[in-house]
Amino acid sequence: MDTDSGRENYMLGYGDSAMAWMKSRTVERHGAFLLPYLEPGMSLLDCGCGPGSLTLGFAATLAPGSVVGVDREAEQFAAAADYAAEQGLTNLRFETGDVYALPFDTASFDVVFCSAVLGSVNEPKRVMQEMVRVLNPGGIIAIKEFDHGADIIYPQTPAIARSIELYHRLRAHNGHAAQVGRQLRGMIHEAGCTVENFKAVFDQQAEREGLRAHIERNDGLFREVLGPQYEALGWCTPEQLEADAAVWRDFAEDPAAIFMAAWIEAIGRK
Repeated sequence: MDTDSGRENYMLGYGDSAMAWMKSRTVERHGAFLLPYLEPGMSLLDCGCGPGSLTLGFAATLAPGSVVGVDREAEQFAAAADYAAEQGLTNLRFETGDVYALPFDTASFDVVFCSAVLGSVNEPKRVMQEMVRVLNPGGIIAIKEFDHGADIIYPQTPAIARSIELYHRLRAHNGHAAQVGRQLRGMIHEAGCTVENFKAVFDQQAEREGLRAHIERNDGLFREVLGPQYEALGWCTPEQLEADAAVWRDFAEDPAAIFMAAWIEAIGRK
């Protein structure tokens, strides 16, 4: 298989639920681990920036430094560009690009950031090496990736366990690593950088309203993109999919339920 971003299958798609999740990410929450390393005037590349909510936050933090968001789907940029104009952020631009062959010269940025990218490509080490290529000597590479092997989901009925297994199976089917987070230290080292910070964090959904919102968002992803893929692959029937969705709704109402998604945050220096 030719491994460029145009041939990758982004399994969560670009529907309303996927976009709502990506737009909810902010620098203050999702990118906080990088903030101590940032200073105004630095240049930053946000790889796989999606609709740009994090890119906008980095632009505000680093002004007057230049910030670039790159993604393969240009139609995601319009709302972010409009919001940047409203906020008077003139140090920000968006470009269409391939994470396997970034459209920038070697040593172009002080900081390169990405989140939930390496777990959604077939050759994450190649993407890591390409991000390091465009990083200035002494620059910072900041990566945040999920590690589904460390997720804590309790209690699990057989139906919930089966639903989780289908999700992991689909990632494997697409050639993506569900446990990419734990691989980051090795990948950063192999790409020629020194690891300066490495830790695991949890996106915790234990309070009732937060858990309900989380399950509702996942239900949207399930109906828009995941369920149809499972069905097309012959892994389950529409009736089974609907039954699984109902089990997750019951889970959200269980007073004992917790859903803690594991993420790895890593900082490397070139």
